[in-house]
Amino acid sequence: MTAEIDRQVEERGYCTVPDVLIGIGMLGISAYDEWKKGNVFCLEDACSADLPRLHAVLKAVKAYAEETGLKPSVQRYSKEGRGGLPLRFTKSGDPVRERLYSTHYLDPWRAQEIRRSR
Repeated sequence: MTAEIDRQVEERGYCTVPDVLIGIGMLGISAYDEWKKGNVFCLEDACSADLPRLHAVLKAVKAYAEETGLKPSVQRYSKEGRGGLPLRFTKSGDPVRERLYSTHYLDPWRAQEIRRSR
């Protein structure tokens, strides 16, 4: 999983939990797209892993980001084409987990390098 985080940060300057889940095979791109359209109740329902494994990924991504100095930035995820209604990540609606799923982890130096190279 850390290799996937490193790959995302190297390519874009940040990583996201949904993209990590896609990268490690717990979330299919088509399932993610259906969730983004609002056709799936929550992101956890779109994933192939059970809740304990998903929650372990959340904790591991956060811990790795903290260890490597990535900066957290909570983002708002909205349904595509549905008036921008917020998307739900968890079955339970737990605000702590909702926040963890929606946090992007940024390497400000790498992001700046990428912006300069464009």
